[in-house]
Amino acid sequence: MRIHRVVLIFALLGAMLIGTTACSDEPTDTTRAAASTTTLPPAPTVLGPLGFGKLRLGMSRSEAEATGEIATFDDTDDPPGCGRYTARAGWQGFTNKGEIVAIMPGKLPVRTPEGITIGSTVDEVRATYPALEIGYNWSSAVAPDQPARYGFLGIYRNMPADAKVTQIMLYNDRDTCHN
Repeated sequence: MRIHRVVLIFALLGAMLIGTTACSDEPTDTTRAAASTTTLPPAPTVLGPLGFGKLRLGMSRSEAEATGEIATFDDTDDPPGCGRYTARAGWQGFTNKGEIVAIMPGKLPVRTPEGITIGSTVDEVRATYPALEIGYNWSSAVAPDQPARYGFLGIYRNMPADAKVTQIMLYNDRDTCHN
């Protein structure tokens, strides 16, 4: 009989312990493990109207380096005065005479302040930017009320009917360093 009481006491204590753990607001090892294996796509980050993250169009090389976002600068000088930079996150951009003139976040999930993202259709881009200029390789539109432009890769002359934005870039008039 004593053994049954001892077992019953341990069973009740165990149930109480499990009950308080289950009701706790603190995450358990099990919930931590589940959370760490669940990956949600990152929310789009705003590109523009004049920069991305801490980088701004028109920043000097030293100002850009001071942000901590630049990994490397490559002063190719082809064409003269032009160069490239790579951000620590892996995306790239262009410089002209040491000034940031283009920001190209690549395939990162970015959006313009007006809501255009990778995957937006040409009709959505045109509705958002009525003065959209369709080019041979990509299209562009003025960033509203700013001295900058958005470039939309994936939307171009002779595009398929279901064309969508594949990348978005931000640049200014001093970007004479790429087509």
